[in-house]
Amino acid sequence: MRNILLTCLIGLATSTLGPTLAYAQVVNIEDGGFKFTFGGQINRGVLFTDDGVESNEFWVDNDNSSTRLRSSISYDFGNYVIGGNVEYEFEFSSSNVISQLNSDVGSSVSNERKFEVFTQTPYGTFTYGQGDAASNGIAEIDTSGTFIGNHSAVGLIAGGQILRTATDDFSSNDIGDFFSNFDGITRIERFRYDTPTFGGGFVASASIGEDDQNDIVLRYTGKMGDFRIRGGITFAELDDTDRIAGSVSAFHEPTGLNVTFASAQDDLDVEGRDDPGYYYLKLGYQQKELLPWGSTSFAFDYYDGSDQNVNGSDSESFSLFVVQKVDKWNTEFYAGYRTYEVSTPAEDFQDTDVVFIGSRFTF
Repeated sequence: MRNILLTCLIGLATSTLGPTLAYAQVVNIEDGGFKFTFGGQINRGVLFTDDGVESNEFWVDNDNSSTRLRSSISYDFGNYVIGGNVEYEFEFSSSNVISQLNSDVGSSVSNERKFEVFTQTPYGTFTYGQGDAASNGIAEIDTSGTFIGNHSAVGLIAGGQILRTATDDFSSNDIGDFFSNFDGITRIERFRYDTPTFGGGFVASASIGEDDQNDIVLRYTGKMGDFRIRGGITFAELDDTDRIAGSVSAFHEPTGLNVTFASAQDDLDVEGRDDPGYYYLKLGYQQKELLPWGSTSFAFDYYDGSDQNVNGSDSESFSLFVVQKVDKWNTEFYAGYRTYEVSTPAEDFQDTDVVFIGSRFTF
């Protein structure tokens, strides 16, 4: 135990040295059946926006994959593993919140993402506490390598930007009102169960959570010939709303070509409201030897949403992003362009264009 504590102190000290190291450090300690890890990531960027009337720039935290700290501790008892996870998010000027009328770069948010205990058994994994519901991330399965730049939650990089009306005025809506990806239930207090892998790559999951939020999920991870495939689908209950959502992504290993598709629809228990939904398509290409530092990934995506926020609304977006890994630094650099187009029966909004440049450092 003395050696474990000493190693923890040394690891924690060296992990804070930052740029003086040639590569990032992470605490990863194993001693017999005991295991402890500590790490996290910093994901900062510059968001340039044009709302049709004015241009702005914002220094933001990338809400596609926010800045966070995480730790895990576990003990292996042969066929059983007992442990816990703690993860906190620290966002300074979230890209999903910052707007033309709220450019305070000093604003910060601290969120408890995970505070949970788990037990892995030959019969599956049982998890209790604050953490991912079984369906969290089900609409965001993505093998492209450009997730931190573009994925199905297209609004996260500029969701707080206020839409302009045809008369150049600020409207009462922002981008986030019309560009949800209707992902599964997020992080809540819940009891979750995941089966062992069966049928060559399938895992079934279910969770029962606070505020009448429950879900069932089926996921697949495997290979078909030269294709690496991941996918999943859920049926989720969110209080008075029933949701069907899913995504699938295939990566062709010989060429680096990949394709991702996501879609979802809500069944609203609201009189007079049409059921909102969307579909999302991404085409990507990854080259591991284009540059000597690490893989280079390119992707173009398209999003088409309907009846979000109000009946008859139409929301479209497309983007082009590139992500360059630098393996030695545990860092990814990304840059890209996205445009948002929104119309409703009562209003045609001006398009919003954004350019996003940043990097994610993982330790």
